[in-house]
Amino acid sequence: MKEIIFSASSEFEQIALNEIQKIDPRSLLLEWLDQGVGLVRLDQEDFASLSSKLLETNAVFVRHIFPVLETVILDQSEQDFAQIWAAIASHTQTLSSTISIQIRLAQTSFSRSELFQFLSQSLTESGFQIEVKNPQQIISIFCTAQFAYVGISNATQNLSSWAGGIHRLAQETEQISRAEFKLQEAIAVFNLALPESGKALDLGASPGGWTRILRAKHFAVVAVDPADLSESLHSDDQITHHRQLVQQFLPNCHERFDLIVNDMRMDAIASAKIMVAASHLLEENGLAVMTLKLPNKRVQHAIRSASATLEKSYEIIGARNLYHNRQEATLAMKPKSSTLKD
Repeated sequence: MKEIIFSASSEFEQIALNEIQKIDPRSLLLEWLDQGVGLVRLDQEDFASLSSKLLETNAVFVRHIFPVLETVILDQSEQDFAQIWAAIASHTQTLSSTISIQIRLAQTSFSRSELFQFLSQSLTESGFQIEVKNPQQIISIFCTAQFAYVGISNATQNLSSWAGGIHRLAQETEQISRAEFKLQEAIAVFNLALPESGKALDLGASPGGWTRILRAKHFAVVAVDPADLSESLHSDDQITHHRQLVQQFLPNCHERFDLIVNDMRMDAIASAKIMVAASHLLEENGLAVMTLKLPNKRVQHAIRSASATLEKSYEIIGARNLYHNRQEATLAMKPKSSTLKD
């Protein structure tokens, strides 16, 4: 498995490639298959070791990877589906009982749903169970006009359980802002084990999207922002709104929190310093989630500098440019025991 397909935001595709080549310096980009989708031939690493090292190093911009086991030549005929199935069938001995099929297409004459239906039926008839949520393994397929790239991997190795790392979320009637998607996606991608209830601190909370998500997860929320929260939150007695700057609030706060979140619009390093200042408010088993707003240039430098600041007080357990992030990265953290205060 020396060829892999990786996915990233189109704005950061070259940086994502750099993350792979930092781990495997002699790996080679064979082709950009689509915007933010690259085909890479590995040199020193294989798929499993690359996946492990991308996770260990908290690679930010590679959202999704899968190994290329088979490359099928397509001619946009009725035989294409059968050929793709034949490529999968040659590896059925490696499949677990519950699997998911993830398909992405670029410039094909057939639709994703047509191919999915054909493969689902073929797998079911062969005795396999299709499991969309929490599958043990994933069959990944990326099709261009000329080729179908087919891979099979354990779900945890793909960096994301969503095809291409594209975590689509449905808009809810009560939704306050699209920023809510960022927190929801972070919880899922980083597999954060949140307590069933507790206290959360939302720094820079206005207009209240992240506060709403936290309330839906049964947290009592202290929201800090000089601006108003959405009117829909005003009657909730489990939300305490401090109308002041975060820099004014933190020195006078003596509460402890199970979760601290920060989606403030400010320089990444300045935001990291605020999170360090707030770290002593976290419970020993607490978690923190924040976004880093990224500059147009020297993006990796900004992330390294902000991370170095954060690592004075936190262990970074996840970092990713998520599908809903745009020009930012989301970090998940837990406090270092040495920074906790009575």
